Amino acid sequence: MADGAPRDPEQDRRLERRLERTEQRLAHLEAQVESLQDALYRQARRGDDTHDELLRRTEPERIARELSDDARRRGL
Repeated sequence: MADGAPRDPEQDRRLERRLERTEQRLAHLEAQVESLQDALYRQARRGDDTHDELLRRTEPERIARELSDDARRRGL
């Protein structure tokens, strides 16, 4: 304290407990944020993979080839 008065030990213990609880909550929140980041990354990767697969499946050459193969199988 600025005025040189003695510190209250009980108040110090309360402040210490508050600080410990705050640190625990902060650690919990940090873990949640990391989990969220991981989930978002996995979702983005799945979206990228799906997008890549759709692009691959809709390439004009592939569509033409598959239509031709299908027509041949059907005897058209």
